[in-house]
Amino acid sequence: MKPLINITFIVVFAFIFGCKNSSTLVENSVIIQLESKAKIPDSLSVFISGDFEGWTGGKEEFKLKKEDSKHTILLQQKDSTIQFKFTLGSWKSVELDADRNELNNRSYSFSKPNDTLKLSVDNWTSFSSKKELVLPDNVQILSDSIYMPQLDRYRRVWVYTPPNYKTSTEGYPVVYMHDAQNLFMNETSFAGEWKIDEIMDALSRQSNLDLIIVGIDHGEDKRVTELSPFKFKYAENPEGEQYIDFIVNTLKPKIDSEFRTKSDKENTAIFGSSLGGLISHYGGFKRNDVFGKIGIFSPAYWSSKKAYTYHKAQDTKIYMLVGTQESDNMLTDARSMKDMLLQNGFDDSSFLYKEVKGGKHTEAFWSANFPEAISWLFNKPIPKQHPLIKELKPTPLQNIDLASGQLQRIENFPSQYIKTRPVDIWLPNNYNKSKTYSVLYMHDGQMLFDAKTTWNKQEWKVDEWASQLIKEGKTRDFIVVGIHNIPNIRWQDLFPQKAIEFVSEEDKSKLKSIAGESDFQLNGDNYLRFLVKELKPYIDNNFRTKPDKANTFVMGSSMGGLMSMYAISEYPNVFAAASCLSTHWVGAQVMEDNPLPEAIFTYMEQNLPKAGSHKLYFDYGNKTLDEHYPQYAPRVDEILKQKGYTTSDSRNLFFEGTEHSENSWNKRLNIPLEFMLAKNFDGE
Repeated sequence: MKPLINITFIVVFAFIFGCKNSSTLVENSVIIQLESKAKIPDSLSVFISGDFEGWTGGKEEFKLKKEDSKHTILLQQKDSTIQFKFTLGSWKSVELDADRNELNNRSYSFSKPNDTLKLSVDNWTSFSSKKELVLPDNVQILSDSIYMPQLDRYRRVWVYTPPNYKTSTEGYPVVYMHDAQNLFMNETSFAGEWKIDEIMDALSRQSNLDLIIVGIDHGEDKRVTELSPFKFKYAENPEGEQYIDFIVNTLKPKIDSEFRTKSDKENTAIFGSSLGGLISHYGGFKRNDVFGKIGIFSPAYWSSKKAYTYHKAQDTKIYMLVGTQESDNMLTDARSMKDMLLQNGFDDSSFLYKEVKGGKHTEAFWSANFPEAISWLFNKPIPKQHPLIKELKPTPLQNIDLASGQLQRIENFPSQYIKTRPVDIWLPNNYNKSKTYSVLYMHDGQMLFDAKTTWNKQEWKVDEWASQLIKEGKTRDFIVVGIHNIPNIRWQDLFPQKAIEFVSEEDKSKLKSIAGESDFQLNGDNYLRFLVKELKPYIDNNFRTKPDKANTFVMGSSMGGLMSMYAISEYPNVFAAASCLSTHWVGAQVMEDNPLPEAIFTYMEQNLPKAGSHKLYFDYGNKTLDEHYPQYAPRVDEILKQKGYTTSDSRNLFFEGTEHSENSWNKRLNIPLEFMLAKNFDGE
């Protein structure tokens, strides 16, 4: 394999265009030093695209200027925080992580003048879009180049038809959606797909919701102007009115003539996210005679206050979604619009507003909430869980070396909170439909069962110990659910997020300068939401479990130890016990004057559940990384004592000479398993 070529870029932020070619740093600016680990063709340039320029994907004034071996741009701060990604000129060539997965938006907060931020890009999406598309079932390209006379340009349009379309003679409601590149296929998406076809297929089976979905590609560099009905700084010549006119007067007549549609207002919806949410709001109100249903996700009301003049409509249903981790302006603006709509005649029957704690500005977030939105808009029961989760089928793993029991895997568990990942379910030999089982949730699931498949050829030997302890009657019957980690974001997923609130602003800046701003986007709260709100309900609905707190346990090591402590602290009514092996009290990398241990302990003092109905297990060694842990043992003991724990319901054990590895943890795994899963512990 040829080594990857490293290319270093320097990006200087300052939001005054007149200063963009200056070589002198200005106050409240940041230098971003960007390293690309993947070779970039000489014919392509690097761009930065974000909320500060309308997410265009490659605006000319945001192209990095090449000077010798460096690429530079100088802009001055405007907003306190920006969100952005790097591209090679469009969203067809956006940055990816090391495993070629989509990245969350990067963010940077201007907290000090003349800052420097070091970033890297592992991969880019394909430089070419010539590969022939293999379309999903029930999806077709109506045309690669439908003429838009209102805009004098051409556009690709997709059409999804429900599974029963070919065997039926009925007419169907129609939903018009924007940014179609992201609706149906990862291959055409720059940041993951909504999975519209899979979701609609499932809803057809589960609740008889059958719709035609028409997806309109965005116009690349024209996206911002086309989806903007009002003039603002990134759309000096907005084309939103013409775009809606295209849908109503050109596209809709074509769809109604070529497909069996219900063409009336009650059966016609418009739906989108971000700027697509804004244009859906505008189009739905402006052409209230055409659209009777409006889906508005993460709306870009920030672009113009004129959006608030569109708040009256008759016989219209509106579903609005916003996440708390998008941007402060977006959340505030959505709340203001909600209040205005309620003041102007909308009520619970015509308007549903949903604010999701931890929700981010991503396709994954919108996809996760689409089933509820589309079901409510078309008067179908809201699914109790995501329809794709309901239909997940675990696959038995054949080439796994197990001592006993069976292992099943869900390769890509969908989530609105965290990146999709594999989940493994281990079932003991005595698993059968006449019994019910306790459940142990474990982190770093790929390290639990078979050393041949792990990165370091070590394993926890969970199946060996669990089978033996169940057979000997030392524990209750239980199954094990292993959540795989994603290596490059493991720290962000597993750090106890609220502990950072006990770190001073000065120390936060220090930590961010070490880790990098974009690497400091903690996601521990969303990881737990995934575990508690998505994964656990699925396990309880599809396996023979005892779902109550008394029979639900969590375990992990190192960062997984921290997360297990965090899980029982945040959800004390869900988990009866937590086992934390070689808990990484250091919190991150080992460093001098580390503020994280004390922050974690302060969090524990305030949030660890009191003794009485829980069990807590901690342990540590003194070799390799574990050598940093003994110094914190007295602090752990002190906190346990403050909370009322004794040796009957807590442990903090020292294992002389043991190191930080799966081989060390598997030798003592029986101890926490017997401690947590004892038959006489009722967790009440």
